[in-house]
Amino acid sequence: MSDTRLGVYGSDFQSPKWTCTQFVIPAGAGATYAWANNIATLTFNAAHGLTFNPAAGVPGNYLISFGGSTSGLTGTGVLVGNIFRILSIPSTTSITFASTVTAATVTSLTGIPVFASPYSANVNSVWGAAQLTQSGVSYPPNQFYAADINYNFGANCTVQWNTDGTFVILDGSNVGTLGTPATAPAFTTVGAASTAGQLWVPPTNTLIFASGTTATSVWQVMN
Repeated sequence: MSDTRLGVYGSDFQSPKWTCTQFVIPAGAGATYAWANNIATLTFNAAHGLTFNPAAGVPGNYLISFGGSTSGLTGTGVLVGNIFRILSIPSTTSITFASTVTAATVTSLTGIPVFASPYSANVNSVWGAAQLTQSGVSYPPNQFYAADINYNFGANCTVQWNTDGTFVILDGSNVGTLGTPATAPAFTTVGAASTAGQLWVPPTNTLIFASGTTATSVWQVMN
């Protein structure tokens, strides 16, 4: 049996079209990083546009990575290149995440939204588990497993693959014991911005990253 299937309605159909207009978020002058008890609060200097509760057909913000540069780091690890689970979004300009970096100057930092789309954990109907409801529309559950994606990216998204096998989502369950890694996982682009295609995406090492400029990207996930 082929692992690649056509995206048709029925048990093989995984999701509707996901539409993303997010892009890299500059921290900018006046951005701050505060830390207490392994929880970091990053405050951008303008609205970041991140949300746990987006409109129907728009991916929510659960993961973030960082680009750019930092200075004055203390504690353990680095921010740039690591991938963190967003623990809360207290305001339109701030987010929290688990980190053992105890202090940092972040005015040259960029926030990079990262997406792991809904995946089915087995070959059974994806509707057999709890559904995700947004704006009155129900979708398959958020479960991490491999799937095909059809994508048509604008200049604001890429698919990236972890080439050194060290990727782990950093959150409250592991940062306290592992610490924030001092060497970030290595990623390479396998689905470029402003292109269309299809990729086999195992979410253990392949994710969709927001890119550096405004545009609209779409993708569909298949079982």
